[in-house]
Amino acid sequence: MYNKRNVRQDTNVRYIVVHCTSTRPDMLVKEMDKLPFHFLITRNGRLINLKPIMPTDGTVEVAWLGGLDKHGRHVDNRTEQQNETLFNTLLVLTEKFDEAEITSAEKLYVYGYANPGFDLKGWLNEYIPAFLQAA
Repeated sequence: MYNKRNVRQDTNVRYIVVHCTSTRPDMLVKEMDKLPFHFLITRNGRLINLKPIMPTDGTVEVAWLGGLDKHGRHVDNRTEQQNETLFNTLLVLTEKFDEAEITSAEKLYVYGYANPGFDLKGWLNEYIPAFLQAA
């Protein structure tokens, strides 16, 4: 899931930023190495480490693939697999960067739409992973 070797110990991370990619569910993402995120969560919940976290990085950027419906309208179309991976990734990152604040991309960057497309703080306070719901 999360490769600790890709994180240097002497970082200045102040924010863990959650984005959506604003792509349609059926869209393929090409040239992933050009995406500005450290981590990308695919529709099936796979976590892809796109670039290492460097000591000069003030943020860790995590994006979930999606955010548009088939007509190009902004929607929250996260899958349950994406929710679980996002939750687990944020948990690991907050353990690693215990002073960093988890925040929505729209709080730090200018977008013409809600990004990541859902109430991140509310979701974090209410989310229960599926394996706990089954218990």
